[in-house]
Amino acid sequence: MLLAQQTLCCRAACLKNPHVSTVITGASKVSQVTENMKALDVAPQLTAEVLERIEQILNNKPELVGDFR
Repeated sequence: MLLAQQTLCCRAACLKNPHVSTVITGASKVSQVTENMKALDVAPQLTAEVLERIEQILNNKPELVGDFR
């Protein structure tokens, strides 16, 4: 079972996304930076199985129309 705040899970999912090279978070206080950094501890918990289950629950994965590279 994944035990983390939703916001940390979202940041961690961004970290785990192979199509994302950099996760930029906004912060105006040191406490916000500290909180954002906790996503690094959550990311290892997001296994392929957990990420797939999240995709199943959300059921909102965009359909790839074409390769625009």
